[in-house]
Order: sequence, then structure tokens, then C-alpha cells
Amino acid sequence: MSIRYLGFDVGGTKITGILSDSKGKILKRKQVKTRKFLGPDSLVDQIYGLSGQFDGYDEVSVIFPAPISLDGRVLSAPNLRGWRNVNLKRKLMEKFGREVYLDNDATAQAISVKIFDKGKRYSNFVYVVNGTGIGGGIFINNKIYRGVNGYAGELGHMVVLANGPVCGCGRRGCIEALASGSAITRRVLENIKEVRNSTFLSSIPMNRLTTEDVFSGKKLGDPFSTLIIDEAVYYFSLFLSNLINIFDPEAIFLGGGVFKNGDEFINDIKQASFHDMGIYQRKVPIYKINDKTIDLAPVALAIYEKEQNNSS
Repeated sequence: MSIRYLGFDVGGTKITGILSDSKGKILKRKQVKTRKFLGPDSLVDQIYGLSGQFDGYDEVSVIFPAPISLDGRVLSAPNLRGWRNVNLKRKLMEKFGREVYLDNDATAQAISVKIFDKGKRYSNFVYVVNGTGIGGGIFINNKIYRGVNGYAGELGHMVVLANGPVCGCGRRGCIEALASGSAITRRVLENIKEVRNSTFLSSIPMNRLTTEDVFSGKKLGDPFSTLIIDEAVYYFSLFLSNLINIFDPEAIFLGGGVFKNGDEFINDIKQASFHDMGIYQRKVPIYKINDKTIDLAPVALAIYEKEQNNSS
């Protein structure tokens, strides 16, 4: 009989619950707005309440938008109120009365690449997600690398510009502060005088500006939009070449909303990162993953942890 997995993807704006079999067939999906301002106990209650809309599951997993320690503690969750050094795993297991698998969302997405996507071909690869922020996961010898405390994979906080813009982590010049979706829109707002000279961007209310708008401007030949996107390509390619030099991976996988803005952006990154490696140039396949791979991240986490437990 096929095992059925109930997984929850907790985000800053919504919580998505899915019921899936072990082959990645999604049997049911439900979504609610996140209680982001009411604290940890209220959010755990919300997750448990959502589980009542699903029947017949064998395993439960939760992925969360923050660093998670090996013992299940949330170090800090900037987009949620009251989350600092909270043992989320213990709270979830007390509420559900059973084992609950828990990890950072980007780490779980890397595991999903390994189980459900082209990552199954590779033993060593790096996954990078680029949306509002930048995160990732690292596979070494067919195992996810979590580090000593569980915080490995915070790739978005690699500094690529000394004394650059302040990142949400408090440091300056992190790649997240230079090439994430939020960084791209922030760069436009910081240069409002240039926006007035842009026929395309000046027609958009700045309080409604999206990353997609900036990409659309480049596609239409708007010079200022092109400058902003080319700047993101420059810093992101430096970032990828650093990852390649550090890990020497078999492949790199890209996911997240920023990479949904056309293949030109990814192709530019591929070419620039290759040249950025200087005399150490080598061809590393770079793939864009599909949305279903991200959807199945909580399920992949449970499958992976069960396999690791059974093999130990």
C-alpha cells in the first residue's frame, strides 16, 4: 500500500497543505492566509487546524521560511512576529501527537529536486531559490548538507559587494540585497529620478511595482529596466561562480519566482558565470526546476528523512 504524505509549506503570507503519495501525485491541496502576527502557538494551531481537512495520511511534515536547527528550533523568522529561538518541532509533535518532519523551506526544495526532479541524476549539486529573498540547499555525496547546527544553505547571505546595500540579516552586500526579487524592485525605487525618464516604468504606480514589471520593461527595450536587470545578472553570476569554485558541483538548479521571467535572464547568468570563473572555467549544467518540484518540497522532506532513518 502506498504511503500518503501530508505536508505543509508555511510562508509569510500563506500556508499550503498538500496530500500526496510517494510518487509525487498530489491528491488534495488546501491553502489559508498565515496568522503571521499572532505568534508561534497560534500558527501551530492553524497548521493543526488545516490538517483536519485531510484524511488518511501516514506521515506529516512542515517546511518553514527560516533557519531551523538540528533539534527543530527556529532561530529567527523575520517575516513572522514572535519567532526567535522557538522549538517548533516540539510544539508540532505535541500538537499532532506523532513524529513531524521539519526543515527550512529552501533545504526541503533542494531535497525535492533530488527526489522528484533532475537532481536524481546527480550526487553533488547546489540548489538556489530566488524570490523575495535568496536561499538554497547543497547535496554532497547524495546527502543534504546541513552543517554543524543545521543552518547550512543560507546562500543568500554570501557577500558579493563590499559595503553594498544593507541586507535583512544586517550585513552589507549580500547577494540577497543585490539580486533577489525584492532587491530588483528596491533598486528602481532608489533611483526614482531615472524612473521619471522611463516611458514604461513611469506609467506604473510605484507602490504597486513588481519584479515582473521591471523584467517586462527590459523586454520592451526600456533602458532603465535593462540597467537594473543587467546589474542583477552581474552580481548573481559572481555569486554562482563563487558557488562553483567552492563546491565544484555536478550541476546547479534554480528555482523561485525571479526565474519565471523568461529564459533570457537565465541564459545571461549562465554565460556571465562561466566567464567570471577566469582560468578555472568549466561547464556546469544549470537547470531551472518546475513549480511542482517546489510544491512537493514538504513531501520530499518526509520521504528523505524516512529513508535516512531506515538506513541508519
